[in-house]
Amino acid sequence: MKKLLLMLLLFPVFSFSQTTTWTLLINTGDDRNVSDIVEGENNNIYFTGLNRIAETCHFKGDVFKINYQGILTDSVFLENHDSSLIVTQILKDSNDKYILGVESFGLTSQYKKCGFSIKRIDTALQIISSSKNFLFPPEYNHIDLKMNLGINNNILAFGYVFPIGTPRMFIYELSMDFDSLQAKVYLGGGAILPMKLKQFINRNLWLIGELKPYYILVDSLLNLISKEQGRIPHDMNGSYGVKWDSDTSFYLAGDYFIDNPPTDHDIGFLHQSDPFDTTGYYFNYWAAIDTNDYPSFWGALDYKNKDSIFIGGTKNINIYNLKFASQPSWYVLLQTDSLLNIRWERFYGGDAYYNMTKLIATSDGGCLMAGTRFDYKAHPNIHERDIYIIKVNSEGLITSANGKPAPIVHDAIVYPNPGSNYLKVRIAVQHKQSVFKLFDMNGRLVLTKNIEGKTAQINTTLLKTGTYVYTITNNNGLNEKGKWVKN
Repeated sequence: MKKLLLMLLLFPVFSFSQTTTWTLLINTGDDRNVSDIVEGENNNIYFTGLNRIAETCHFKGDVFKINYQGILTDSVFLENHDSSLIVTQILKDSNDKYILGVESFGLTSQYKKCGFSIKRIDTALQIISSSKNFLFPPEYNHIDLKMNLGINNNILAFGYVFPIGTPRMFIYELSMDFDSLQAKVYLGGGAILPMKLKQFINRNLWLIGELKPYYILVDSLLNLISKEQGRIPHDMNGSYGVKWDSDTSFYLAGDYFIDNPPTDHDIGFLHQSDPFDTTGYYFNYWAAIDTNDYPSFWGALDYKNKDSIFIGGTKNINIYNLKFASQPSWYVLLQTDSLLNIRWERFYGGDAYYNMTKLIATSDGGCLMAGTRFDYKAHPNIHERDIYIIKVNSEGLITSANGKPAPIVHDAIVYPNPGSNYLKVRIAVQHKQSVFKLFDMNGRLVLTKNIEGKTAQINTTLLKTGTYVYTITNNNGLNEKGKWVKN
């Protein structure tokens, strides 16, 4: 376990009322991603992930600590010489202890085994008790690991392992000393690739699929009862955020695949009143015209107050090149009430390829979004993502001392940019009317469009190639400015 030596940080820090807001960029020259994040003691933030060394494709596991002002205070990485490591989970053990879940898999043809380890760390990111390792047979060569705390002072490690052919689901029940109490790998074709898990009072386990729209039930002895106990309403593929509001009901955010057009991906969210009975639920979805929009992979929905639910994802994601697309994208954040009515939405980014991977609500009423930023303009042929974290207040804003929003926060966006014969405008749902104006570089107004609602397509065929300045305004506080390029 080594300290991370090279770190470039950019973190403008602002405050608003009692909520601290900030942004943090971690750029080390390697490819990095965020897998999990928790709010700990004294509002410190702990997050984990992976670090891919470009020359060798070797993975190291990252653990970072940030204080409430958004300043990186500590960082360590875990590495093995003969295997790759990825820290996929961090769980709060107590006020000053945390539990890490770490994947391992081989690097060479001579060493293909995969497995996982459980480690306990303190607030200084130091390992404070013996780690336990769990190795799968040699026919398994890769692993996807997740963890939950159970109801009886136990740890539930689950996921799937990859042999030749179909991936196999596994579940391990561990004590808080990391001893194995029971374990099972599901060799038949009935199990799914699990994304989220909950343990009920009778110790049965509810799981939800990563790619297939199923809920399944496993009994207290880890016997699979059924893979189709319930089917997610609207056939949402992927289950990237689950928050239980009672012993029987939960909120869910996932990939909502709209039938028309059939290639459109959007963010769907529902509230279901029973773990398997899908006859009673609320449903809503968020979409932007002509883009693929995806929920945060490892956690897309969270709240401290059920009437202020945060839902996050990526707008304009490239589903064929999730990591290194050469196109602008945005973190998108929604806030809904308990009935899933959207109150407001915000966009963050647009100057690079962003990809949100985890969202959590924070104790001060705000929200924290974590993911990656790929600067395809600066280094299009270098596959290097930087970690990018945004802390916002309860209104989704990053504000300065004078109350003005930070430039990265947008209530309206323009795309494609560059464009040609048209441009599209996306207005946040809280703005019902707006006016779009386009100016040439001499300040002459060349185009005006009154917009009703949240979308508009504007014909730019008659405009000359070049750079233009746009404004999007209304009488309710909308004031967006930017440049648009016509090729």
